[in-house]
Amino acid sequence: MSGKIIAIAWSSHSQRLKSIAASLNGQSFLIFEERGKPWLLPWRYLKTAWKTWQLLEKYQPEAVIVQAPPIFAPLVVMLWSKYSGLRRPQRPVAWAIDSHTGSFHSPKWRWALPLHGWLSRKATVTIVTDEPARRLLHDWKAASLFIEDKIPELAPASGEIGTAGEKRVAVISTFDTDEPVEQIFEAARRLPAVNIYHTGDPRRASAALLANKPDNLILTGFLRGGDYSGLLQNVQGLVVLTNEPNALNCGCFEALAVGKPILVSDWPGLRAFFKDSYLYTANTSEAIAAGVEQLLLNQADLSARMVTRRTELVTLWQQKFITLDALLHVKDFNPSHN
Repeated sequence: MSGKIIAIAWSSHSQRLKSIAASLNGQSFLIFEERGKPWLLPWRYLKTAWKTWQLLEKYQPEAVIVQAPPIFAPLVVMLWSKYSGLRRPQRPVAWAIDSHTGSFHSPKWRWALPLHGWLSRKATVTIVTDEPARRLLHDWKAASLFIEDKIPELAPASGEIGTAGEKRVAVISTFDTDEPVEQIFEAARRLPAVNIYHTGDPRRASAALLANKPDNLILTGFLRGGDYSGLLQNVQGLVVLTNEPNALNCGCFEALAVGKPILVSDWPGLRAFFKDSYLYTANTSEAIAAGVEQLLLNQADLSARMVTRRTELVTLWQQKFITLDALLHVKDFNPSHN
């Protein structure tokens, strides 16, 4: 079996990967091993690496896009491309790394930066989502392409989550450590007249935090498909906050998909990208509460601005994928030509 382009992530879900593959008329594959005890992590990576190798052997793609982190995923793809090139030198395999923010800025993966640089110089191109990462790739003499998330095509909305209350907003969250979760809970306490629907698995939050949850903060759990789309449609605005200065969160693009006004963290990268179509806030409980009030007060104006920015971003995204498609089909591409 052979295919033109495949995209691979060692993850249980990745809307970004699916969007990238679909835009290139390719196929996406999620390869995931359930998390177990920490000491079994090397074994889990080995099993996932073997599954990745088998997948590549089965489909024999002409080009591969592989997501990082973990850094071991592009390492496997690089080794397979070399092996494939030895067997079929007349048909070299182009491959790209889709490097998320954590690859460059997370303490967890800082140790892997030298390996990342070496792999990026071997790759056809490395796709990034923030300008500091792109500058680092330039220093590494590796080819780079800045591609933000695509405005997603969400599942048809269903369900009534997010319909209760005269004033309603949704906080798009995963309860990750890079989110100001405690400040969001405190902001909800300051806004008793606003129902705040908080997504994500609450089992990732501390028991002490959950014990002090204000009554108007409603934990939805991790939502999928129509339930998630329904929440986005049912509320009057969205809140997506991060402590990571270089993040472009998926929720920022989901807001564009449903045309809902959104409050985001006030980081330079977010301001430069979304301009005046979004509201910005410091990650303090006082500022978040004030931002939510402003969001609800100016829904119509903010929604109109988002329509304009959405049109601009759709055009920009299409142009970038024409470039990516061309790179993946250029034989003997020299990554040093950044």
